[in-house]
Amino acid sequence: MEIRKVRTVLGDIPLDQLGIVYAHEHLIIQGGLGVMKNKDLQLNRIEAAVLEVQDCMQYGARTFVDYMPLDSGRNPAALVDIARQTGAHIIAVTGFHKPMYYDDLHWIYHYSVDQIAELLIAECTIGMDRHSYNGPIVDRLPAKAGVLKGASDYNVIAPVSKKLLEAAAIAHLATGVPIATHTEHGTCGLEQIQLLENYGVNPKNVIICHMDRNPDLYVHKELAATGCYLEYDNASRIKYHPDSHGGELIRGMIEAGYERKLLLGTDFALRSYWKSYGGGPGMAHLLASFVPRLQAEGVTEAQLQLLLRHNPAEAYAIRNMHLEREM
Repeated sequence: MEIRKVRTVLGDIPLDQLGIVYAHEHLIIQGGLGVMKNKDLQLNRIEAAVLEVQDCMQYGARTFVDYMPLDSGRNPAALVDIARQTGAHIIAVTGFHKPMYYDDLHWIYHYSVDQIAELLIAECTIGMDRHSYNGPIVDRLPAKAGVLKGASDYNVIAPVSKKLLEAAAIAHLATGVPIATHTEHGTCGLEQIQLLENYGVNPKNVIICHMDRNPDLYVHKELAATGCYLEYDNASRIKYHPDSHGGELIRGMIEAGYERKLLLGTDFALRSYWKSYGGGPGMAHLLASFVPRLQAEGVTEAQLQLLLRHNPAEAYAIRNMHLEREM
């Protein structure tokens, strides 16, 4: 019998070892265009990440999925260090963010789809590039990526983003590594699914992120009906929506029968959100405050275990594509 696994930076582990999962995080952002444009994005201290992760672990967290992709501040060697210092499981991504993270001379515009797909496959099966830019010289670590990332902009998927999503689809079909996507303010989720389906990807192997930035229950039910996962990470972002919106959305999705399609994270990609950089409320807010609120408002313990443990384990599992093709 096949033991289903997820791919962490320290190796593959069985699904039942994941525990409580922070499903969309940014533990290290070393630099790149994003940091140049907004210094608050610079999460460059390993010791700060260790403190933040340990704070979450005291509330039961065990696994963290780091969503920083290629050439936009990812530092896989630092992720390995954080995993070893904390004992947490860390899943890293390869792939790409939205176009604003890359200048118009970047190789994403010049490499072919097949060349980019080959690069992504190597990141998942051989090891991640230490420097995360995959230029002419590649220095691969033993640590492998466990998620393929694509992205879109506000209400539009740029031509280069379609190209990169196609490369991610090819890599997924070759490796079984799941695909996760950035949506801007929760737009273009359905369009992403349609595009990936056209490339041969089963939606059950896709995670659409940040959807609670657009708390439209109708849209969320449409997305979940395709079979994909929806990741919510807006808790504590009062400048966008009060936490009541998130609770209402989660309860609405549960009532609609989609409790097995939801994941929770924080996406705290700004140092002003982290206690360890002197900000707040800190990544632990999810388990220390938001989850107890969900429970007080009627979400059952069994349902919370789905959102925090079972669903992310299924969503981030490496698929046996040979078996899937036979089904």
